[in-house]
Amino acid sequence: MGHPVAFRLVLVMVAGAFAGLGFVGSLHFVDTDVEGEPDVEIEMVADDWYFEPNDIVVEKGDHVLLEIESRQSQTGQFDHGIHIPNLGVDEHLAAGEMHKVEFIADEVGEHMFYCNAFCGAGHDDMQGTIRVVDEGEGARDGKDLPVRGSEDAIEELPYEVADDGVKEFNLTAEHIMWDYGTDQEGNEYVVESWGYNGQLPGPEIRVQEGDDVRINFENNAPINTTVHWHGVDLDIEADGVPGVTQEPVKPGENYTYEFTAEPAGTRFYHTHGSDHTDEAEQMDMGLAGPLIIEPEEPRFGEIDVDHTMVLSERTDEQIFPIQGQIYPNIPEIEVEEGDRVRVRMINAGSSTFHPMHLHGHQFEVVAKDGNPVPEAAVQERNVKTVHPGETVDVIFEADNPGHWMFHCHELQHSAGGMVAEVIYEDHERNMH
Repeated sequence: MGHPVAFRLVLVMVAGAFAGLGFVGSLHFVDTDVEGEPDVEIEMVADDWYFEPNDIVVEKGDHVLLEIESRQSQTGQFDHGIHIPNLGVDEHLAAGEMHKVEFIADEVGEHMFYCNAFCGAGHDDMQGTIRVVDEGEGARDGKDLPVRGSEDAIEELPYEVADDGVKEFNLTAEHIMWDYGTDQEGNEYVVESWGYNGQLPGPEIRVQEGDDVRINFENNAPINTTVHWHGVDLDIEADGVPGVTQEPVKPGENYTYEFTAEPAGTRFYHTHGSDHTDEAEQMDMGLAGPLIIEPEEPRFGEIDVDHTMVLSERTDEQIFPIQGQIYPNIPEIEVEEGDRVRVRMINAGSSTFHPMHLHGHQFEVVAKDGNPVPEAAVQERNVKTVHPGETVDVIFEADNPGHWMFHCHELQHSAGGMVAEVIYEDHERNMH
């Protein structure tokens, strides 16, 4: 965490020296241990229900002054607040007044700020980020970030067996520009992202049930973060919840996770944020990847094709990727007639569900959240909804040669790129 600056609110009536400030009401400012003139002065608005600006870049060590006008244009009744946990800011913003909030930007990273007063139905939308960069790192425009795409990604994360018999993996968090591909209208989507090992989604970690696993995690991103092993029954010390099981891993720091891989099934790993307030942002920026724990004995018979779909979202860009790409760039599911095909669907987004529909085939839903569905409860479907944080395994027989869509039937998501294809070997596209 950062080094909190002590704050004391002082109310000053608008009169005398403040007569020329051009607003009605009171001026609140923070009498702090911060001395001298501010390095950065930012005029802000807190209104129903937003902050403007909501994306701010400053340099480490800056003395920052936020001059915040707390409006009440929509409802005329709600006070607001501003809370920046990592920078020690926690201030009440009375409605209809101007406020001055000062702090030292003493911790490099991406820091969420949000309204911490209940101010009505739109309260949760009042949030933004302050990025504190090292001197010379540059603004949040991606100009100095490496551009990476699917051609740079690896499918599976390699490991070494340590002297103690543990399977040891090296995982990093990286700050990159990620190329989601070009859509059918020629629009390019190269978006600032955080990715495990510099890719979206993170590389697949595949182990056997009962394996002892060690993950050496290095945080090279400008955020405080952790890694959570979703759906794995492990000791509390490895659960990756900041402020509960561990302190968040700061930029440039390392942390080691150790656990036994159980139970078997389709799991995944993802950030748990610097605290609960920014987990959604960090996941949507790309910090998630598949974790497959193979069972000791096969569960569903012989599988010829085993395909993983990590479903995600970039709502600001209005794109909904599969495996870090948008249609028509999404990896195809390549099959031969007669194949038995398993598709593992992982919803690594923070807020949207995806009814995934396969054309030309029926499939059986054989596992949910990585756990086998009892045989008597197995459903034959062609659409199955995958909710945030959920994994669903389906199996189908490749018995209808062709070129078939497998897409989200929330059609705005499909329009935003969430379309895969099942392609039979030697099939030629036949357009009529």
